[in-house]
Amino acid sequence: MGFFNGNYSKPGPGVSKNERKRKGLGRFYQIFFRKFWSLVQLNILYIVTLLPTFAVVFILSGMLSNKLGLDMDNFKLLSGGTMTDVTAAMSSITMDLLIRFYISALFAVLWGGGPATAGFVFILRSFLREEPVFLVSDYFRHVFSNFKQAIAVWIIDVLVFCLFCYAYFFYGFMGGIMVCMKYVVLVLAFFYTILHLYLYHLLITYKLTIVKLYKNSALFAISALPFSTVTVAVCGFVVLIWPAIGFTAQNEKMSMFFIIAIFVLLFALIFSACGLYIENSAETQIKKYIKEDADIERNE
Repeated sequence: MGFFNGNYSKPGPGVSKNERKRKGLGRFYQIFFRKFWSLVQLNILYIVTLLPTFAVVFILSGMLSNKLGLDMDNFKLLSGGTMTDVTAAMSSITMDLLIRFYISALFAVLWGGGPATAGFVFILRSFLREEPVFLVSDYFRHVFSNFKQAIAVWIIDVLVFCLFCYAYFFYGFMGGIMVCMKYVVLVLAFFYTILHLYLYHLLITYKLTIVKLYKNSALFAISALPFSTVTVAVCGFVVLIWPAIGFTAQNEKMSMFFIIAIFVLLFALIFSACGLYIENSAETQIKKYIKEDADIERNE
């Protein structure tokens, strides 16, 4: 059997027809452990197909990293003048690349990455519903069938990301009461983030225009605000806790261990694990308002 060629239409071993279906976190853990190897394969497939959009966000993340004082002179100052020019320059470049990488990873986890995310979410939804699915063929089928809408969503996200970055620093450098506007920008950015918990699920499931897609995602985000907030907090914690420990560790070996750990985990599992958690949360909330037999035009 090839790495990606498993027949996922077959029932898994040990799964009884009469097994009680769990809900909420119980279902997440049940599927996570049952489909663990499939999630690892999906994670790798997602990373490979995500690379083009990830690279664009990586470049644009310089709008943030360049504002964080990571230049060579600051590193020399922080070291008390003990760093050479070459060491300070290398440290500056390394830190800049790492911050860009983690911003891009968080963007992909919480906002998505266009067409690749459409295929990714379809597979995760199928896992949660325990529907038969062929990992590679069904993944790419939904990448291409939802390509136009998914790429439009991603372009909007990139433009909004740039707007939020510009607005935050623009208002941050202003004096007086206008500086408070940067906190308004943060609140808007957070709300824009939580609506993405529902956006790709609605995109692959229902036939909606872009406007209705964002409108309905926003309505779900508002109606389940506490639930959505917890979901974003959990995923943000999972993605950022490792680099945070690495950057703040006093021991150099410990710092390198945690920085390398996040790279390994991102490659092997984090996208799929966070994606499954987000999709489980989204479907739980959406089912409260949209029944399976609802008269809504569907994508499949």
